[in-house]
Amino acid sequence: MLSEVAVAGVYLPPFFVYACVALQLFLGLRFLLARSGLLRWVWHPALFEFALSLCLVSMLILYV
Repeated sequence: MLSEVAVAGVYLPPFFVYACVALQLFLGLRFLLARSGLLRWVWHPALFEFALSLCLVSMLILYV
């Protein structure tokens, strides 16, 4: 797990860094899911996307 990250003299929590990385991964996955048509088969797309983003952040926290 990361410790505090200093950006221009401001200490940022590691969760902020993980969330920024997860956002980039999420946007890429969301684009792929929308282009492939798999997102249309999901019962509640917004809920699925929220759960996907939480899974990405959790995996980054656990494995990085």
